[in-house]
Amino acid sequence: MPTSAAEIAPGKEAERTPLDLRSPTFAREFRKAAREFTARVTATPEAARAQLVKEGILTKSGKLSKNYR
Repeated sequence: MPTSAAEIAPGKEAERTPLDLRSPTFAREFRKAAREFTARVTATPEAARAQLVKEGILTKSGKLSKNYR
């Protein structure tokens, strides 16, 4: 059985068990994923800017989007 959504082929339904957000395993995996994301996004100023554009915080020209002015 796949262990993550990335392993499930598009268009296929998977049996889902409810996540226990209070479990130590979930917390450990979440912290690991957060560290990996932070390392990837803050590796270079260009990567950080690209993520802020993707999230809608900055425009492509580097200015704050309307929602953040």
